[in-house]
Amino acid sequence: MAELRIQPKKSAPSPWLLVALAVVVLAAAAYFFLRPDPADEPAPAPAATSAPAPADSLAPGSPAAAARATPPPGDSIETSPPLGNASPARIRLLELGPQLTQLADRTDLRDDATIREQRDNFTSATSRLEDNDPAASLRPGLVAAANLLLAVQQKGYPNLETEANALTLQASELSGRDATPTEQTQNRTYLAQVASLLNTMSYPAKDVL
Repeated sequence: MAELRIQPKKSAPSPWLLVALAVVVLAAAAYFFLRPDPADEPAPAPAATSAPAPADSLAPGSPAAAARATPPPGDSIETSPPLGNASPARIRLLELGPQLTQLADRTDLRDDATIREQRDNFTSATSRLEDNDPAASLRPGLVAAANLLLAVQQKGYPNLETEANALTLQASELSGRDATPTEQTQNRTYLAQVASLLNTMSYPAKDVL
């Protein structure tokens, strides 16, 4: 009797697998056919660069060199006037100015009307000196300093009456100039007395004998 061979039935591929393969093929084809050609893309614009100035335009004496060397307007930066040519008496008086005004502004003194008036007189008298006005006289500032210390003495330092009165008399004898050796000596001696009395008044009145 003849022998029959039975072969197992092959299973058909899944339709979903075929669909996925078709989608992949279509996507690849669309990518290659629809992507833009690099040759068609516009080239990036070159960065803007300023043209170099001609060599002779920056030469010394040229308008461009003069414009670069010109400083900004003077009113943009406030600078204090130089005191290099000021007389020693003017410099010393201006150095004592902040200490004199601080004394007048002290808590126990600033409410006195006479002290406030003399303080204003002193700052007004020294304002022209701070501006380095060569025509400004030293005398108003020198006298105002003595008057301010006298007002402080009368307010809170009765023991310093002799020194304050002597300083006021000394100030009235000054010429306000600082040119001759005699004037320089008088001004230097007077300002030393101002500094000494000012230093004494920097202590509380109860500590001053």
